[in-house]
Amino acid sequence: MKPGIGFLVLYILLGGSNGSVLKVLQQAGNLTHAAGGPEVISFCNVFFFSSLICGLAMVLIDRKGLQSNLPRLQVSDRWLLAGQGFSGFFLGPVAFFLALNRLSVVEATLLFSLTVPATAFAAHWWLKETLPRSFPITCGLITGGLLFSSHGGAVTEAGLDSRGGLWALVGVAAFAASGVLARINSQRDWGVGLTVGLNSLVASGVFGLIALVLFGPSHFIYLRLWWVAGVIAGYAVLITLGSQWSLMVAYRQLGVVPVTLWASLTIVVALTEAHLLLGEALTPQRILGAGLIVVAVGMHQLTSRATAKL
Repeated sequence: MKPGIGFLVLYILLGGSNGSVLKVLQQAGNLTHAAGGPEVISFCNVFFFSSLICGLAMVLIDRKGLQSNLPRLQVSDRWLLAGQGFSGFFLGPVAFFLALNRLSVVEATLLFSLTVPATAFAAHWWLKETLPRSFPITCGLITGGLLFSSHGGAVTEAGLDSRGGLWALVGVAAFAASGVLARINSQRDWGVGLTVGLNSLVASGVFGLIALVLFGPSHFIYLRLWWVAGVIAGYAVLITLGSQWSLMVAYRQLGVVPVTLWASLTIVVALTEAHLLLGEALTPQRILGAGLIVVAVGMHQLTSRATAKL
């Protein structure tokens, strides 16, 4: 077995766990707030800690590359990095958090699967990349998967929350834009210290500033030590940093295309954990819908690779 396989499996498990773990944190915070205590978690403090830890780690890993590349950046380069940082490290995570606050993990996971065709279409429109011939089929399968899944909840469940769905679409657009900008930046041979580390640190500062403006210092003061050390730091280290690091190693050892192809299995992990940890319904319709989406993502990656070779 190739060494990178283990890191790929680790990324699939950690990446697929993101929604369920974040939902558990949200529910714990909401219960505390409802009982009269301070709200212990928001997108401000959870992403402050996760971005800070991930950013510091990536900067330390690639500190030499960061020191050599940073002084040579042109104004256009700085704008590209700022665009990638805003869309992928700020707006996308905030939209995911706010969507997840109103949707189930299953609903949010399936809606965010639209990021794959959205990124491909954005690259076609922006970078003039050729869309694979199967692109309409891919979009059709994903749409079919979403339709199947939307009718797969329990009878007592309410319909899809419109504000949650809107935030999900904002997140999809943000991650798609970030994906296109990441492709542009990857051609400049910049390391993770610049593209991930610096962007994460800047995002961490923004999240901390928003928390101070909206909630004041109490938003951090009332955080108990066990919460910071065990829960938020655990999310930051295991989910955010762990998934970034394992994905980085898997890319280096296995290549981008196979990793991206198999990474679609994070949908399966997300739905399974949402059922086991949160008791969310995992009906045959939702299973079929998720299966269609996984097939669509896999088909998109295979045909994209074939198109690139032409």
